[in-house]
Amino acid sequence: MTEVKRQARAERTRASLLRGAREVFEERGFLDAKISEICDRAGVAYGSFYTHFADKDAVFAELIDEMLRGLLTVMRAEALNGDGPEARIARANRAYLRAYEKSARLMAVFEQVATFSPAMRETYLRAWGVFYDRQERAIRGWQEAGLVPADIDPRTAAVALATMIGRTAYTWFVLGRPHEDGDVDQLTRLYCRAIGI
Repeated sequence: MTEVKRQARAERTRASLLRGAREVFEERGFLDAKISEICDRAGVAYGSFYTHFADKDAVFAELIDEMLRGLLTVMRAEALNGDGPEARIARANRAYLRAYEKSARLMAVFEQVATFSPAMRETYLRAWGVFYDRQERAIRGWQEAGLVPADIDPRTAAVALATMIGRTAYTWFVLGRPHEDGDVDQLTRLYCRAIGI
């Protein structure tokens, strides 16, 4: 077998393992997931798993990195309808909720694992940090433009409001709380009023 064919086969095996792992984690959670079941789903021999991943934590970490990249891709593709802060906030909320919905089951497992794995906790906090930082910068910019009152602390507002959107997504898409299309507009109104827009 040529090196190119060997490499292509290895890439297919790795991709199959990632697909199988995602299915198993989403169905069983992290703690109950077994490497043997991941291999069965992937149609890969048990020993081949260790050619690609050191352990269950390693395959999960790669899945989370892949999911977070996908989340940002979906968010960046969201159209901006209108001008000004309210339009930008609405765009960010719509994008985040749509991206979250696509990966809700894996996001739920990610939250579970972040409660007991220091490495996943760091990944979780780093991912949220990206959202906090973006929102903080936006709020500071709106303050400089005189659109947001000076007595609003941008970091506190960013963390609180991003958390509101994140927990809403969890409640809707993981716990299955019924919601309507207009609820996204309500979230945007709440966000805007909280910062005085």
